[in-house]
Amino acid sequence: MKARNLQKEVVVIAGKAKSNFKTILLVMVGAVVAYGAIYLFTPKPQMPADLKATIDSLSKANEALQAKQLVIDSTVNVYESQVEIINGMIGSITEKTTIIREFYHEQSNAAGKYTPTQVDSFFKARYKY
Repeated sequence: MKARNLQKEVVVIAGKAKSNFKTILLVMVGAVVAYGAIYLFTPKPQMPADLKATIDSLSKANEALQAKQLVIDSTVNVYESQVEIINGMIGSITEKTTIIREFYHEQSNAAGKYTPTQVDSFFKARYKY
C-alpha cells in the first residue's frame, strides 16, 4: 500500500512538473513574441533629410577648411624658419656692434692720453695730409 501511495505521489508530482514546464515555455514564447511585436511596430528615429543634407555640407566645408589649415600651417612653418634665420643675423649684428663700440670707445679714451706727436700722426693717418 505504501508503495502504491508513493507511486501515485510521484506520478502527480511528475504531472505537475510537466504542466509547470509548459507554462514557463508558453510565458517565454509570449515574451519573445511581445518583444518582436514592439520592436516591429515602434517607429525608428530618423533624421530629417534637410538636417542630413546640412550636416553633409558642413562636413564637406569642414574638410575644405582643414585642408586650408594645413596649407596655412606649412606657410607659418616657413615663416618661423625665416624668423629664426633673421634672429640669428640680428644676434650676430648685435655682437659686431658691441665689439665695434668697445673698440672706438677705447680709441676715444686713448686719444685723450696721446702725446703731441701721436696726435699729429693720428690726424695724418686719418685725414691723409
